Amino acid sequence: MNKLLKVLDKVISVILMVLAGFLAVGVTVTVVLRYFFGLSFSTLEEFLTMSFIFITLFGSAIAIREKQHISISFLADKVVGDSEKKKTISVILVDVSIIFVCAVMFVFSCKWIGQVGHLLSQNSHLPMKVYYVVMPITFALTIIYCIFDILGRFVKIDEADSGYSTDDKLPEED
Repeated sequence: MNKLLKVLDKVISVILMVLAGFLAVGVTVTVVLRYFFGLSFSTLEEFLTMSFIFITLFGSAIAIREKQHISISFLADKVVGDSEKKKTISVILVDVSIIFVCAVMFVFSCKWIGQVGHLLSQNSHLPMKVYYVVMPITFALTIIYCIFDILGRFVKIDEADSGYSTDDKLPEED
Protein backbone atom coordinates (compact mmCIF):
# COMPACT_ATOMS: atom_id res chain seq x y z
CA MET A 1 0.00 0.00 0.00
CA ASN A 2 2.82 2.39 0.87
CA LYS A 3 4.63 1.59 -2.39
CA LEU A 4 1.47 2.33 -4.36
CA LEU A 5 1.13 5.67 -2.61
CA LYS A 6 4.78 6.56 -3.23
CA VAL A 7 4.43 5.77 -6.95
CA LEU A 8 1.19 7.75 -7.17
CA ASP A 9 2.79 10.68 -5.33
CA LYS A 10 5.77 10.61 -7.68
CA VAL A 11 3.62 10.44 -10.83
CA ILE A 12 1.48 13.38 -9.73
CA SER A 13 4.57 15.36 -8.66
CA VAL A 14 6.20 14.82 -12.06
CA ILE A 15 2.98 15.84 -13.83
CA LEU A 16 2.85 19.00 -11.71
CA MET A 17 6.51 19.83 -12.35
CA VAL A 18 6.10 19.41 -16.10
CA LEU A 19 2.93 21.52 -16.13
CA ALA A 20 4.49 24.25 -13.98
CA GLY A 21 7.59 24.33 -16.18
CA PHE A 22 5.47 24.51 -19.32
CA LEU A 23 3.38 27.27 -17.77
CA ALA A 24 6.43 29.32 -16.75
CA VAL A 25 8.17 29.00 -20.11
CA GLY A 26 4.94 29.43 -22.08
CA VAL A 27 3.89 32.60 -20.28
CA THR A 28 7.37 34.07 -20.72
CA VAL A 29 7.31 33.27 -24.45
CA THR A 30 3.82 34.71 -24.96
CA VAL A 31 4.70 37.90 -23.10
CA VAL A 32 7.91 38.39 -25.11
CA LEU A 33 6.18 37.65 -28.41
CA ARG A 34 3.25 39.94 -27.64
CA TYR A 35 5.13 42.96 -26.32
CA PHE A 36 8.24 42.88 -28.47
CA PHE A 37 6.95 41.43 -31.73
CA GLY A 38 3.19 42.04 -31.61
CA LEU A 39 2.49 38.32 -32.08
CA SER A 40 -0.13 36.30 -30.26
CA PHE A 41 -0.75 32.56 -30.52
CA SER A 42 -4.21 31.64 -29.31
CA THR A 43 -3.47 27.90 -29.32
CA LEU A 44 -0.50 28.38 -26.99
CA GLU A 45 -2.62 30.57 -24.73
CA GLU A 46 -5.31 27.86 -24.65
CA PHE A 47 -2.71 25.27 -23.65
CA LEU A 48 -1.40 27.61 -20.94
CA THR A 49 -4.90 28.15 -19.57
CA MET A 50 -5.53 24.40 -19.50
CA SER A 51 -2.13 23.86 -17.89
CA PHE A 52 -3.05 26.27 -15.10
CA ILE A 53 -6.37 24.47 -14.57
CA PHE A 54 -4.65 21.06 -14.54
CA ILE A 55 -2.14 22.32 -11.95
CA THR A 56 -5.01 23.42 -9.74
CA LEU A 57 -6.86 20.10 -10.06
CA PHE A 58 -3.82 17.83 -9.57
CA GLY A 59 -2.51 20.15 -6.85
CA SER A 60 -5.74 19.85 -4.89
CA ALA A 61 -5.40 16.06 -4.93
CA ILE A 62 -1.78 16.04 -3.78
CA ALA A 63 -2.59 18.67 -1.13
CA ILE A 64 -4.83 16.10 0.55
CA ARG A 65 -1.95 13.60 0.62
CA GLU A 66 0.52 16.14 1.98
CA LYS A 67 -2.01 17.49 4.50
CA GLN A 68 -1.70 20.96 3.00
CA HIS A 69 -5.35 21.44 2.10
CA ILE A 70 -7.46 24.02 3.82
CA SER A 71 -9.84 22.35 6.21
CA ILE A 72 -12.49 24.11 8.13
CA SER A 73 -10.90 23.15 11.42
CA PHE A 74 -12.38 26.07 13.32
CA LEU A 75 -15.89 24.76 12.82
CA ALA A 76 -14.85 21.14 13.30
CA ASP A 77 -12.98 22.01 16.53
CA LYS A 78 -16.03 23.80 17.88
CA VAL A 79 -18.27 20.85 17.04
CA VAL A 80 -16.12 18.00 18.35
CA GLY A 81 -13.74 19.63 20.84
CA ASP A 82 -10.00 19.51 21.58
CA SER A 83 -9.16 15.91 22.58
CA GLU A 84 -7.14 13.68 20.21
CA LYS A 85 -10.03 11.29 19.71
CA LYS A 86 -12.34 14.16 18.87
CA LYS A 87 -9.77 15.69 16.50
CA THR A 88 -9.54 12.35 14.69
CA ILE A 89 -13.31 12.36 14.34
CA SER A 90 -13.10 15.92 13.02
CA VAL A 91 -10.50 14.98 10.38
CA ILE A 92 -12.55 11.96 9.33
CA LEU A 93 -15.67 14.13 8.99
CA VAL A 94 -13.78 16.59 6.79
CA ASP A 95 -12.39 13.73 4.66
CA VAL A 96 -15.83 12.13 4.30
CA SER A 97 -17.32 15.44 3.19
CA ILE A 98 -14.52 15.85 0.61
CA ILE A 99 -15.15 12.29 -0.60
CA PHE A 100 -18.86 13.02 -0.97
CA VAL A 101 -18.32 16.22 -2.95
CA CYS A 102 -15.69 14.60 -5.18
CA ALA A 103 -17.89 11.55 -5.80
CA VAL A 104 -20.77 13.77 -6.89
CA MET A 105 -18.43 15.81 -9.09
CA PHE A 106 -16.92 12.62 -10.54
CA VAL A 107 -20.35 11.34 -11.61
CA PHE A 108 -21.49 14.66 -13.04
CA SER A 109 -18.19 15.35 -14.82
CA CYS A 110 -18.37 11.93 -16.52
CA LYS A 111 -21.92 12.70 -17.68
CA TRP A 112 -20.82 16.15 -18.83
CA ILE A 113 -17.91 14.74 -20.83
CA GLY A 114 -20.30 12.29 -22.48
CA GLN A 115 -22.56 15.14 -23.55
CA VAL A 116 -20.09 17.80 -24.70
CA GLY A 117 -16.76 15.99 -25.00
CA HIS A 118 -17.10 15.58 -28.74
CA LEU A 119 -17.08 19.35 -29.35
CA LEU A 120 -13.85 20.79 -30.72
CA SER A 121 -11.79 23.45 -29.03
CA GLN A 122 -11.85 26.74 -30.93
CA ASN A 123 -8.10 27.21 -31.02
CA SER A 124 -6.42 23.82 -30.94
CA HIS A 125 -9.30 21.93 -32.59
CA LEU A 126 -8.84 19.09 -30.11
CA PRO A 127 -11.95 17.36 -28.80
CA MET A 128 -12.88 18.99 -25.50
CA LYS A 129 -12.87 15.59 -23.79
CA VAL A 130 -9.07 15.71 -24.03
CA TYR A 131 -9.20 18.60 -21.56
CA TYR A 132 -12.26 17.54 -19.59
CA VAL A 133 -11.02 14.02 -18.76
CA VAL A 134 -8.68 15.54 -16.17
CA MET A 135 -11.65 16.41 -13.95
CA PRO A 136 -12.86 12.89 -13.11
CA ILE A 137 -9.25 11.69 -12.89
CA THR A 138 -8.36 14.30 -10.27
CA PHE A 139 -11.62 13.78 -8.38
CA ALA A 140 -10.84 10.05 -8.24
CA LEU A 141 -7.30 10.80 -7.02
CA THR A 142 -8.68 13.09 -4.33
CA ILE A 143 -11.08 10.37 -3.19
CA ILE A 144 -8.21 7.84 -3.06
CA TYR A 145 -6.05 10.20 -1.01
CA CYS A 146 -8.93 10.95 1.39
CA ILE A 147 -9.53 7.23 1.89
CA PHE A 148 -5.83 6.71 2.63
CA ASP A 149 -5.94 9.68 5.02
CA ILE A 150 -8.80 8.05 6.91
CA LEU A 151 -7.06 4.64 6.88
CA GLY A 152 -3.89 6.34 8.13
CA ARG A 153 -5.71 7.12 11.37
CA PHE A 154 -5.98 3.38 12.09
CA VAL A 155 -3.07 1.68 10.29
CA LYS A 156 0.51 2.75 9.54
CA ILE A 157 0.71 4.65 6.26
CA ASP A 158 3.91 6.55 5.44
CA GLU A 159 3.70 10.31 5.20
CA ALA A 160 4.27 12.02 1.85
CA ASP A 161 7.94 12.63 1.03
CA SER A 162 7.59 16.23 -0.04
CA GLY A 163 5.57 19.28 0.67
CA TYR A 164 5.72 22.67 2.25
CA SER A 165 5.47 21.48 5.85
CA THR A 166 9.27 21.13 6.13
CA ASP A 167 10.33 24.08 3.98
CA ASP A 168 11.07 26.28 7.00
CA LYS A 169 13.31 23.70 8.71
CA LEU A 170 17.03 23.41 8.15
CA PRO A 171 18.53 19.95 7.62
CA GLU A 172 20.22 18.53 10.72
CA GLU A 173 24.01 18.73 10.60
CA ASP A 174 25.97 15.52 11.09
